[in-house]
Amino acid sequence: MLMLLIILVAALVLLGCLAGPLLDRLRPSGAHPATALWCWLGALAGTFIAAAGTISISLLWPPTPGHGFVEWLRGCLPHHPTAAMVLAGLAGLPLAWLCAARLARGVPRLRRALRHRRDHREMLHMVAREDAEHPDVLLLDHPVPVAYCLPSRWRPIVLSTGAREALTDGELQAVLEHERAHLRQRHHALLLLLDAGHALLPWLPTVRRARARVPVLLELAADDAAVRTAGSRTLAGALRRMAATPRFAGALGASGREPGTLEWRLARLEGAARRPRRLGRPVAWTLSACATALPLLATVTALGRLVVAC
Repeated sequence: MLMLLIILVAALVLLGCLAGPLLDRLRPSGAHPATALWCWLGALAGTFIAAAGTISISLLWPPTPGHGFVEWLRGCLPHHPTAAMVLAGLAGLPLAWLCAARLARGVPRLRRALRHRRDHREMLHMVAREDAEHPDVLLLDHPVPVAYCLPSRWRPIVLSTGAREALTDGELQAVLEHERAHLRQRHHALLLLLDAGHALLPWLPTVRRARARVPVLLELAADDAAVRTAGSRTLAGALRRMAATPRFAGALGASGREPGTLEWRLARLEGAARRPRRLGRPVAWTLSACATALPLLATVTALGRLVVAC
């Protein structure tokens, strides 16, 4: 059991504290954003699994206080029900307060994001109209060039009349393909999970850095899908025309969600950015799978032994 706990603590330190600064060296203008994205997601998943396993074992493994607390309840509760219940409640207050405080930050934030997205969609139903040329597009009468997507089963892409007038046919196709890539790859769900994870463990360097880097990588991944359809020059021209697009809560727009993202993307599309050494996708998938599987295996094995021992 001690060895499993050491493995989980080591995984938490390596993935939660050291992996983020290391992955941060993969600049967001890199040629293969999907490779870096897999590495970030594996590091984040392994971090949360290792943290959950470390806390669980530390509380329940004899002779730690958690295990002693369980044994104390088992022995005292039948003989002193009132006193045992009061003392058990007082002893569990600090841990309950800590867990509730973290959940109080993460759960309401997730609910607010989903509510804003729902309200935004209901507003669009009142002011936007269907685009006859594209079955997945809602057309918004507005002079500002706007293009973004909201996850929905019915016309998830929003396009303004200003964007249709400002973009050429090729640029419009590139922008639409960019938004469709966001929807196909479930980027909205990844951003929601990332925000919730940051609310739970904001002090870990990997979680903090992932909140800044992952949105950029999602935009680059969507750019790659658009480039395969329309070409890099066409997409770069469309992004320049859409540079004034405002950001909307819960939406992914063609011009990017984070400040500074557009400059990185244009530099990458135009070949002006320095590209890092390529890391093959099989290597990234292997590292991501190991970062997730090893803490998960150690946690399941340790909890299984604790259950059998009890």
